[in-house]
Amino acid sequence: MREQDLLRFPRTEVALRDGRKVAIRALAPDDAEALADFYESIPEEDHRFYCPHALTREKAAAKAAEALSPCFLCMLAETQDRQIAGYAWFRWQDENSRSSTLGVCIRRDSQGMGAGTALLSRLLEIAQTVGPPVMSLTVQKANSRGVGLYRKMGFRVVREQLRKGDSEPEYYMERKVRPL
Repeated sequence: MREQDLLRFPRTEVALRDGRKVAIRALAPDDAEALADFYESIPEEDHRFYCPHALTREKAAAKAAEALSPCFLCMLAETQDRQIAGYAWFRWQDENSRSSTLGVCIRRDSQGMGAGTALLSRLLEIAQTVGPPVMSLTVQKANSRGVGLYRKMGFRVVREQLRKGDSEPEYYMERKVRPL
């Protein structure tokens, strides 16, 4: 997201259920290494939940490089020791887009602690004034934590589908973030 937009949404701090404090802040171009370390912390068996992009150092560098893109926003949950506990992002085509896509990834030791809720709450707050009026996502049916989080945050299942070239069923979900 553009720097002038980011200035309207400064870093915030939240406490997770286990008492740890995390800063919720926007991804910056110089976060590539920390994001790559975060990707490496995700167990291989969980990678299927984070498609369509691979969790590689190269993808981390690419995501950090687009941190100031006008049609992309990524918020991080950063621990006090400056490690990434999770992130949530949304992106859209251009200023005329009807909807954006959303992705969330939370490190296992922060799952169930409120990191996903804090990140999505912040994204939804920002999306009330920045980006398209509708957020959409896909989530594998087998990802019960993800499905539960999205439902809790107001997303509704529009349809069940199979991703092209994949045999795992997923939900396509949407949520209005402001009037159309």
